[in-house]
Amino acid sequence: MAFANVERQHLRQASVSVETDFSLLASEANLCRRCSRMADCRAVLGPGNGPRQSRVLFVAEAPGRLGADRTGIPLYGDQSGRNFDELLEVAGLHRGDVFVTNAVLCNPRDDRGRNATPTMIEIRNCLPFLRRTIELVDPELVIALGVVALRALAFVAPHAVTLREAVAQPVAWNNRLLVAMYHSSPRAELHRSRSQQREDFRRLRPLFDRLMPDNVMQGEISP
Repeated sequence: MAFANVERQHLRQASVSVETDFSLLASEANLCRRCSRMADCRAVLGPGNGPRQSRVLFVAEAPGRLGADRTGIPLYGDQSGRNFDELLEVAGLHRGDVFVTNAVLCNPRDDRGRNATPTMIEIRNCLPFLRRTIELVDPELVIALGVVALRALAFVAPHAVTLREAVAQPVAWNNRLLVAMYHSSPRAELHRSRSQQREDFRRLRPLFDRLMPDNVMQGEISP
């Protein structure tokens, strides 16, 4: 019994430490001004990303102008977010089960104010935040949503995963599992239809069930 009490105390202390370190990381990200075209943007890293000790971590591309940049929650508030929620449901998951972040934490826009693809320099500028986020959350499974996320994760630890050849196929990576999936944006449907994406997530459901057998719903995420 005494051993059990010590173990519980240790787990509580570890949880408090993770929360403290994550809060410091989020504050640092919000102070970052490394990328000139995003100097006035806020970094989407905070309570809205999900539980800090999740077994599953999703990495997308960058906050969307109408979604995460507005709500402070990755893949939430726009069509990409609605598609993502649908795919989670197909996989038997809930927002409160997973941690979601981006390769680049701020919203990159072009000269006309539209969403833009992050540059390689911007991906590298944000790499320390992605690396430390993975270390803090310490997931068993990392899911890359799209080629930008895969490229960023290759800087964290090398891999040879390609989206077209290895979609929905878990591979060993960085003492974890890595899975490449298509992004939930409408644009990605030009390469992978919604029905195909649903089937991709359905194929992963046994893996999710094994990682989270209790399927504990942790409630809605709020900004």
